[in-house]
Amino acid sequence: MIHDAGMVRDVAGRLNYLLISISAANAPTTYFYFTADKHSGVGMIPYYPYQSRSIESYPHYTTSTPMTGILWGLLGAILIGSSDCIARVTAQRVSTSVLILFIMLISTALLSVWLIITNNLPPWNTWAWLASALSGVLNVVALYLLYLALARGPVAVASPAASSFAVILVTMNALAGEQWSVAQVFATVIVFFSVAMLSRQGPGAENSSQYSVAWLQKTALLGLAAAIAIALRMFLAQEAGDELGAAHSLYLNRLFAAVTCSVLVAVQLFLKHQLKLPNNKSTTLLVISQSLLEMAALGAFLAGSYYGDRVSASIGFSAFAAAAVIIARVFLGEVIGWWRGLWITAIGVGVVLAIIGNPQLPV
Repeated sequence: MIHDAGMVRDVAGRLNYLLISISAANAPTTYFYFTADKHSGVGMIPYYPYQSRSIESYPHYTTSTPMTGILWGLLGAILIGSSDCIARVTAQRVSTSVLILFIMLISTALLSVWLIITNNLPPWNTWAWLASALSGVLNVVALYLLYLALARGPVAVASPAASSFAVILVTMNALAGEQWSVAQVFATVIVFFSVAMLSRQGPGAENSSQYSVAWLQKTALLGLAAAIAIALRMFLAQEAGDELGAAHSLYLNRLFAAVTCSVLVAVQLFLKHQLKLPNNKSTTLLVISQSLLEMAALGAFLAGSYYGDRVSASIGFSAFAAAAVIIARVFLGEVIGWWRGLWITAIGVGVVLAIIGNPQLPV
């Protein structure tokens, strides 16, 4: 009997197949097992003999290669980098709690309509729903801290500082039993150190920046606090994704984040806080764009974790710092300078090292 898995899984499977085709040359020896269950229907799943994960944890009816997690993670990095640049503007025009609420409500509404139309609402799983609830709460905390940092500026410090979540997330996944390598540990150290150096004033002309050292340090501190919340949020979303799949994990994350932020805004209104709403068409369009980009970024990350491996997806996603800085340079005119450019390049080197050091790559 073939269970109707729905259009969500079909689309995700086809996109995954496209990414797999790009990286097929790196594919290790794969053994296939036929499977049939109430969530996935009938299909083939791959099993890597030297992988620590069980056969049941692999995605349905498609193959997986070592590059899949990295590619999905990098796609998510570009999307969230774009979202961060928009947040640099919207966080100054709209109250942070209201901004997060709009972002979560828009994405939750769109995903709800999609899942209802495709008759593919997430099934009940106690641990997955609990992990999603905690992930949703942490999502609000993470975005609140990140948007405060972005509103202060510069993006070249706030976003890279937040990207240091990769160090924490890779460590958590390694402790949880995910396969890792010494090269990946070294890569996370490079990323973390590079982020720390980005928060420092460079020698020469860059010392004439409009931002003082104290200002940059506070921005970096907010970014690092956001990184801790992001790492916990991502780990819990990965846990839910292993049980329900990327699409359902994404939906529950949005749903619980929307509920959490609704409560936060209600409390602020009860306390008579002055909240700023989007007051013109351009700001409203920016908020909608930011919501779509942020939702797509998390979806790409979860797809990489589900269809590839969690460590590679985490490190690939951490490249959003470099993406955000470059996009901010192009669209916001923020100066990068050779000092920050040097450490942005180092972050890129760390991501490449993570790819090369993937324990699934053939020797």
